[in-house]
Amino acid sequence: MPRNPDLDKLLREVDHLTSGIDTSAEEPAENAAPPRAEQGSSFLNRIGGFFISKVGEEPSAAEEVPPPTPNTVSEMASAEPLPEFVVDSDDMAGKGFSEIYAEAGIDESTFTVDKLHSLLQDPTLKDQPLSTKTLVVKMALKAQNVAPEVPVNDAVKRDRALDAYQKMLNARASETEAQNSQLIQEINDEVRKFLEKKNAEMDALRTETAEMKRQADTFASRRLQEEQRLAEIIVPLLEGQPNPVTPGNNVD
Repeated sequence: MPRNPDLDKLLREVDHLTSGIDTSAEEPAENAAPPRAEQGSSFLNRIGGFFISKVGEEPSAAEEVPPPTPNTVSEMASAEPLPEFVVDSDDMAGKGFSEIYAEAGIDESTFTVDKLHSLLQDPTLKDQPLSTKTLVVKMALKAQNVAPEVPVNDAVKRDRALDAYQKMLNARASETEAQNSQLIQEINDEVRKFLEKKNAEMDALRTETAEMKRQADTFASRRLQEEQRLAEIIVPLLEGQPNPVTPGNNVD
């Protein structure tokens, strides 16, 4: 971003106010090459006349330095009500900040904190010490008839809007967790009862199978004894022929 000559003059005036150095010594010589015709931020262009008019005066610190912003930032934050938001999409986490601010009713036509950011990012001011930035910014706001509380309160409103949006998301997550936890518990109860029922059915089937096998094994033992008895009885009549009775043979 190109440097703004008007802001350069204001910075020299600030240096004069704070250190007592004569700013006229820093004015460029008459024959020196004029500054590049470059433009700074549009905001600085709008208030350039104010800056230039101030440079030609012999200000006193009491007259030029705006009073400090009242220490009411905490009071601003606590007094600012939280806006309310409604769920209007599946992915609420991806909503843009501009949409959130708009839903919160934040007035973009005032001297917003973003306009203040643009002023602070001007190349003639961004690398200045904090005390210089404070003085220049307050003088710039005064030129626009804007109280320092305006951008501060705008930042507070945006912060509160983000807090309220986060609170809404947290509340929705907690409510969903509570509802779903109850549903999950109900499903677990249904699954437990289902498994208990099916396990009982499987146990009954296993018991029936074991009983059938027991009966088959018990009869097999009795059959073997009976077939052996029968085979022994007819031996005298076989006269050396194979015994047709087959004790314990595989019947399957």
